[in-house]
Amino acid sequence: MGGLLDDEARDDRYCRTAQERTFRAHSVEKDTVMARTRHRSLDCSPGCAVEATLQLIDGKWKGVILYHLLDEAPEPEGALRFNALRRRMPNVTQRMLTNQLRELEADGLVHRTVYAEVPPRVEYRLTARGRTLEPVIRALKAWGDAYAAPVAAAKAA
Repeated sequence: MGGLLDDEARDDRYCRTAQERTFRAHSVEKDTVMARTRHRSLDCSPGCAVEATLQLIDGKWKGVILYHLLDEAPEPEGALRFNALRRRMPNVTQRMLTNQLRELEADGLVHRTVYAEVPPRVEYRLTARGRTLEPVIRALKAWGDAYAAPVAAAKAA
């Protein structure tokens, strides 16, 4: 019986250690990112409007998804299928892309249309609210174009 308690104590200690490692880790690739504390109302300070915007587009791939839906899928059709998005973002996993699209859909930025066909066809398009982020996404791209090359050159040196 003493051995059983030792095993349970060891398992509890291991779980606690693994949990602590998970909380200390900050890795998107390993899906161990801790949930961020968010404000319930965004009227707390002048920076809260920025925080509200970042809440909608935070996530490693959300900005890239929005960019591709803006750039590759112009109005009026403006839709891309799931695999078309995956081809444009070869480094994203299917699970991560699905999760990011669901979050964008829940935030009202992306509309998902499922067609009752065999095989099933799913298309994603920006909503009117999602299209309002166009200047923000274009500004991020312009800034990245201007500063990505010098940063890459500095890292290579």
